Amino acid sequence: MIMEKEFALALDADKFRATNSAWNELMLNDPWSVGYVTTLIELKPFTEKEEWEAFYYRSGGEREVLIARWDAPTQALLQDESLIKKNRSYVYSLSGNLRNLNTQFGRTQERLYRKGEILQQHLNNNGVNLTVGECFECVRFRVICETWNGVIIRERNTIRNLQGRFPQVEFRKVPGEMDHVYAVDYEAYIGGELRYALQVKPKSYTGNATYILNARQANSRKNHLYTARFGAPVYDVISDSKGNILNPEVLKNL
Repeated sequence: MIMEKEFALALDADKFRATNSAWNELMLNDPWSVGYVTTLIELKPFTEKEEWEAFYYRSGGEREVLIARWDAPTQALLQDESLIKKNRSYVYSLSGNLRNLNTQFGRTQERLYRKGEILQQHLNNNGVNLTVGECFECVRFRVICETWNGVIIRERNTIRNLQGRFPQVEFRKVPGEMDHVYAVDYEAYIGGELRYALQVKPKSYTGNATYILNARQANSRKNHLYTARFGAPVYDVISDSKGNILNPEVLKNL
């Protein structure tokens, strides 16, 4: 089994966890703010985590060049990280060309630092004291590092594990847009027929913190939409970075 190296959190774990709720509340994790990272990381066969991080920043630089071709009001619109929280319907009413500039590209380090500033301001207003540098590291870890650790390390090793158990099943990674709408990571086909979908999650996803409960509820709603549209159930697979299944009871459904 190929074992790629994980990113390690360079920040105190308690400080990092203290930003979880704000990160989600501000919707800084939305594709409007950071791009469809699960799609971006599948664009190239990265062999080292540093390659992925450099690619994400480089993609962000390409985005800056393209945005600079638009007029000032449009540039301001596209650089407004809070727009998706303030007016989601307006964002989705924009032309595909404009939305794609935010969803189909990465971000520069400077743009991630700006998100760190927004995060810090929100936290300080709510009695949590972190530096901008610490908040930037939280942003970087969530956007770049957790995507690598989750998609490249945990997800791929988990699918390798499942493929060995169920050789008759074809597991297909879904695009980032589909993941965002339906909260699914892989679809499972047998004989070319869709049978079910999987959401691959870490052990922390089973916790009882408010932000985790909210995430599970939101994902459950998205999963129901998927089942209603495609007629296939969605199962949660909880696994570690080596691909070991931590909720083996789910295997009886696969």
